[in-house]
Amino acid sequence: MLVAPLPANENERLADLRGLGILETPIEERFDRITRLVCRSLDVPISAVSLVEDDRQWFKSIQGLPVCETSRDVAFCAHAILNDEPFIVEDALLDPRFAENPLVTDDPKIRFYAGIPLSLGNGRNIGTLCAIDRVARDHSDDEIQTLRDLADMVTAELNTIAANETCVKLCAELEQAERAALIDPLTRVWNRRGAMTILEREVQRAERGQTPLTCALVDIDHFKRVNDEHGHDLGDEVLRQFAKTALSALRSTDILSRWGGEEFLILLPECSEPDAQIVLHRMLKKIRDLEFEGERNPFRITASIGMAAFADQQIEPIEAVLKEADRRLYAAKENGRDCIIAQGEHDAFANGALRAG
Repeated sequence: MLVAPLPANENERLADLRGLGILETPIEERFDRITRLVCRSLDVPISAVSLVEDDRQWFKSIQGLPVCETSRDVAFCAHAILNDEPFIVEDALLDPRFAENPLVTDDPKIRFYAGIPLSLGNGRNIGTLCAIDRVARDHSDDEIQTLRDLADMVTAELNTIAANETCVKLCAELEQAERAALIDPLTRVWNRRGAMTILEREVQRAERGQTPLTCALVDIDHFKRVNDEHGHDLGDEVLRQFAKTALSALRSTDILSRWGGEEFLILLPECSEPDAQIVLHRMLKKIRDLEFEGERNPFRITASIGMAAFADQQIEPIEAVLKEADRRLYAAKENGRDCIIAQGEHDAFANGALRAG
């Protein structure tokens, strides 16, 4: 196995990467959308936005593998950043640089790799957009051009990092290790501590601007049954896919966090309860479309939601609003699950007006 040498501009390259403040941040739909397009356009099972740090490659987005990083020593992307042209390996087993690489000999058993270097426009490559297959294959000029075009989209996003204002400011203020402590390692969204940090800031911002702020507690229905019948590994995959799918339905300014177990908290800044219901209803419909391969049969999941809003003119205590959202979540479960409860138990859309489907 050949370990990639360091680029001549390694120090400047790392400064560019770390200056973005993107390492150890939650997954984002704008990047996941691109890696999904890579998988569909090139018909590959694995795609990633890989950012190459000094000792590892860290994935801002990855499809097809439940990992967030690998060692730089074994990274194909560490080779890809050495030049500005596409880096193609058609059969890793026949390539002396990679034939003994553990990513080739063991899981995920990489055979084909195509990576497009990502630069911020200064010639220093900070990572790649890559397509990976478990079988050897040829590639066409059209496929590589498609990958180039999608890599340009990644670069555009990297050059205009501007998601939720509160999240951006928080990430900029914290060191990399501090950011990592606020992210759930399984789903790669904010964890409960991160959610509370962001919520406190969002409440202050809503109070200053006299703008609405809505929060929603979301619970995956019958999740214990998933673990009992299909095992915890598939249960973990359900949680990961739930988070990715939820993000794909939410607005770019909304914030998703794992509140605990199979429960998630969603913050919807500058969003009234009626508008939030529309967003969350769309999310529930996408969740219902998910299908998982169980031990014996495919299965689908649903979710229940309790939501509560901070008043426009007077911001209630955070604990009181969360308690009300939690009460409504339990009411949603008592109401038959797979629905949204807003405003109060007796104004619960119990007749299906806000049921998914």
